[in-house]
Amino acid sequence: MMQHGCCPSSRVQPVVCPTQYRYHDTFIPQEVPYIHPIVNVNRQHIVEVPRHYVTQTNETVMGAPTTAFPVGGYGPGFGPGPGPGFGFGRRRRFF
Repeated sequence: MMQHGCCPSSRVQPVVCPTQYRYHDTFIPQEVPYIHPIVNVNRQHIVEVPRHYVTQTNETVMGAPTTAFPVGGYGPGFGPGPGPGFGFGRRRRFF
C-alpha cells in the first residue's frame, strides 16, 4: 500500500479526487494596424479691410491787403497785444 505524507498510516483507502488544472496565463502582444486617414484642408477666406488713400493739392491764393501791424498783433508773442504778457509792449530800461 502506498503511503502519502499527508495521511496517517491506517487501513482506510484514500479517495483520489479528479485532477484540477491551474492555468498560468501569459500574454504576448501582437500589433494590429489601425489606419486613420487624415485630409488636411487649407481654407482661405477673403476679409475686406478698408485702406484709406489721401490725395493732396496745394493752392497759393492772395489774401486781403492788411496794414503793417495789425490791431491785435500777429498772435500770442508777436507784437503789441491786448495786455501785459502778450507781445513786448513797453520795455523799461535801467541805466
